[in-house]
Amino acid sequence: MTTRSLEGRPRWLAAFLMGLLLILALLIASWLLRACVPVDPTTNVSTLETPAPPAPEPAPDPTPIMKASLDAAAADGKKLAAELAALEADIKNRLAHCKPLEAAKPPPPPAALPADRWAQKDLGMLQGCWRLGRDTQGNIGLGGRTQRCEVKAGRICFGGNGSGERSTTANCPGTGTITCRAPITAQFGNDNTLGTTQRAVPCNTSQAYWNGPPNGLTCRRVNDTLALCRDKLNFEYEFRRE
Repeated sequence: MTTRSLEGRPRWLAAFLMGLLLILALLIASWLLRACVPVDPTTNVSTLETPAPPAPEPAPDPTPIMKASLDAAAADGKKLAAELAALEADIKNRLAHCKPLEAAKPPPPPAALPADRWAQKDLGMLQGCWRLGRDTQGNIGLGGRTQRCEVKAGRICFGGNGSGERSTTANCPGTGTITCRAPITAQFGNDNTLGTTQRAVPCNTSQAYWNGPPNGLTCRRVNDTLALCRDKLNFEYEFRRE
């Protein structure tokens, strides 16, 4: 071995060591860079499995509560039905003991011929108009012949002192309507009768003359609404307030 080969060996060894150191430095630098650079999540994320949450507790069964409510409502219904039946029975019992109300009756009309005023011979109670008799038929002599006529109910109207007018109307087939009016005067007699006097008067036709000789009425009280009157020709009439 020459001196020149001996001198070249340390240089080679030094170069080899320097290369190793460089490679080691590169490896360290690469490791450091790998530690600092973020890792791709698609390749480096690890899955962490957690335990599943516990199952929820089952909801309480509403059936017992609903049944209890229905039972309570049924009990209340029975109680109300019993109270209603008791009230109906009480009403029927009260109605059975109640006296039915009578329909209000209209007040009776005042007496047309009160007994006390008749007894007192009060001519004032005659004031107004009265119906004398009823519609009827009769034979009336007219112009020397007799006709069968429809005779209407008579009418008497009094003032306050017993004076008044009596009228009558007849419908005759041959003569037509005949109307007669005569003034009258009323007065009470001692035998508790009411009498009228009237003179003879001509009617609305020259063929008729009413009540000649003079006529009049004698009336007896029957009740508060009726008196019966008889004239001097013996005809009887009902005397009523119009």
